[in-house]
Amino acid sequence: MDGLLIFDKEQGITSHDLVYKVRRKLGIKKVGHTGTLDPMATGVLVISIGKATKTSEYIISSDKEYEARIKLGVLTDSYDITGEILKEEKVTFTQDEIINALKHFTGKMTQKPPIYSALKVKGKKLYEYAREGKEVEIKKRNIEIYKNELLKFNGSDEVLIRVKVSKGTYIRSLANDIGEFLGTYGTLTELRRTRTGDFKIEDSIKISSFQEMSLDEIKEKILPMDMALSNFKKIEIDRSFCKEFLNGQFYKVKDSLENEDYRVYCDNLFLGIGEIRYIDNEAYLKMKKKLIGDL
Repeated sequence: MDGLLIFDKEQGITSHDLVYKVRRKLGIKKVGHTGTLDPMATGVLVISIGKATKTSEYIISSDKEYEARIKLGVLTDSYDITGEILKEEKVTFTQDEIINALKHFTGKMTQKPPIYSALKVKGKKLYEYAREGKEVEIKKRNIEIYKNELLKFNGSDEVLIRVKVSKGTYIRSLANDIGEFLGTYGTLTELRRTRTGDFKIEDSIKISSFQEMSLDEIKEKILPMDMALSNFKKIEIDRSFCKEFLNGQFYKVKDSLENEDYRVYCDNLFLGIGEIRYIDNEAYLKMKKKLIGDL
């Protein structure tokens, strides 16, 4: 069984909890998730099964879209409402001030990840330093916020926003940064991931529904693994050369192609990920990641 399942993760469970539930239900060890969601967060979590686990890195690196609720005037050690409140003050803002702040946090920028995160520094997770009370230098990372729009505003100190972001963006840090820009604090109180790459919340299933499904019903929900690579260009190879190609031989390409990864098919059967190599100014396709068994 190979492919992808889109879940709507509920609040209170970890991404690893969901992986465990899928493993137990399907009786398959090779199951992975494609981007951690904090226990307080809900929404799209793509689970990879079997050979599809080899595509997880491509889903993890895709853009994400969220709906996030932010409470202004509150600072916690984790930048979200599950953390310890460190500072709190009464604030009131206008809608124009909020919209201006959101515009400021749009485009390419650098962001400092929160100390309570699984990001590793010197081989150790940041939250481990935090729990031990140790200071550690956290370097800013390059991110991009493609969309940052206001959905709801209570007229004073609470906003609901929709953001589309690049890989590595922490919405908790964004909440904190928005607060700082407004001259106060900001804490994330709700987070819902509505999209990961091409996988949308509308196509997801709840874990409770999944656990009640029969194996045949689950198979109908499993998506083909090449959907994880929809941003790769497609290339077909001759049927007569399929086995040789899967065994590592180079396939000569007629047209000049860019040095990038491709989705490789033979008679519309997905084989895996191929890469272009140039030898004596001639283009050849080589298997980079095999995602099918023997033909």
